Amino acid sequence: MSALTGVESYLEHYQLSHDPFAARTPGFKFFTPKRKEVLAELHHLARYASNLLVITGPQGSGKTLLRQALVASCNKDTVQCVVMSARELSGEAQVLASLCQAAEAGSQDIQALLARAEQLHQVGIQLYLVVDDAEKLDQQALQLLADLSQVAGKAAPRVFLFAEPAFEAALARLDTDGEPDWVRRIELQPYELDDTRDYLAQRLESAGQGIELLDDRQVLWIHEHSGGWPGAINQAGRQAMMAAMGDELEVPRAARKGPVLPLRSLVALVLVGLGVMFAWFMGDRPQEPSRTVLQLPDPVVEVEARPTPTPPPALIPSVEIDPVAEPSAPPSAPAPVVAEAEVAPVAEPVAEPEPIAEPTPVVPPPVATAPAPAPVPPSEAAVGGAHTAAWYRQRQGSEYVLQLLGTRSRQAALDFVAAQRGVSDLGYFETRHEGQPWFVVTQGVYPGRQQAQQAVNGLPESVRRQNPWPRSIASIQQSLQ
Repeated sequence: MSALTGVESYLEHYQLSHDPFAARTPGFKFFTPKRKEVLAELHHLARYASNLLVITGPQGSGKTLLRQALVASCNKDTVQCVVMSARELSGEAQVLASLCQAAEAGSQDIQALLARAEQLHQVGIQLYLVVDDAEKLDQQALQLLADLSQVAGKAAPRVFLFAEPAFEAALARLDTDGEPDWVRRIELQPYELDDTRDYLAQRLESAGQGIELLDDRQVLWIHEHSGGWPGAINQAGRQAMMAAMGDELEVPRAARKGPVLPLRSLVALVLVGLGVMFAWFMGDRPQEPSRTVLQLPDPVVEVEARPTPTPPPALIPSVEIDPVAEPSAPPSAPAPVVAEAEVAPVAEPVAEPEPIAEPTPVVPPPVATAPAPAPVPPSEAAVGGAHTAAWYRQRQGSEYVLQLLGTRSRQAALDFVAAQRGVSDLGYFETRHEGQPWFVVTQGVYPGRQQAQQAVNGLPESVRRQNPWPRSIASIQQSLQ
């Protein structure tokens, strides 16, 4: 699996809007209380001291973020910051030309730069020269900056150098005229465990999720593996989340540690295995456990869920009338009964019975036919008794569910629901992720994030292996709009 494919896979799995552990994410700023103290100290020294200020820390320690915070927190009415990186400009002439141009000095020499600093001081503005990646400066450029920081007078520019620890060797070779306190060193410290947890939480929240995606064991492994440095935390955080997705990725060693089974448990497992083998040979073979397909390798034909059949309308008492048949003829009068007696010479005339009026045919009233129900979208149709999109819309936005599965295949989601016969209160809905259909299966409804996280322990082992995580109803409602 390539690195690009792995990153894309874990973004889809956790439904992240972007990679939360990308280096130098725009707009992301995280400051621990200790880093805030360092920032306050820099402002204090720049205002009341005349030292060369050197801030050191290993790669990925947060030097660039601290430099950005320093510039952003300066009062623009009293400070003018000139920022440069030694990655592009490392020679003495290049550094001096860049600083003079950015400060709007008259020419590209030291006298012009100092004259510009004096001009700004007269209107109440202090000039700050801030250099990132200072370990890449050559010795002449570094000597230039050290000399600028030691210029007498309040108008002298304040010089800040952000560098890696190896920069100390170059500092030791500078010519300082025997001044013992010409430089002030500030060494950045790594995060503590609580700082690492807060850092991970803010990183994940910036990508649309939360710290619930990582359990305490994973957070501890990330902290120990990274040493508490932000750059290494980013790498370890991505590695831990990708490893939790499945066995096809290398699981961190510390994250895979678990309790060692005692000898008694091992013996019990052996006996159970022998019993299963005996049952197999006796013909009582256990059924193969059901398997859940999470992602199919080939395109799957999407099966549209059919709408629930409409119950037949209420029956109206019927009248046995054939509307096509002709109306029946009037009944004829009964034939006269002749007694067995002698016939009289003249018989009395027998009166004909009056004709009976033809009955009016009864026509049954028309039966109202219920209109055919509108077709229900597949995401709204019931799926194996699971909740559908309408259910999520009716819930309170402050409630939470456990997201069990997210996939681009509708059939994979339907198969997953059908396989979870022992799991109650399942839900299923369709949304879109990165412009494509996305099918999600959830479980339960909980009053808060913490209760949802605690409920993970009550799920079957096969479901817990999917790494369920709490998700708010409000976020689901927003995705359904």
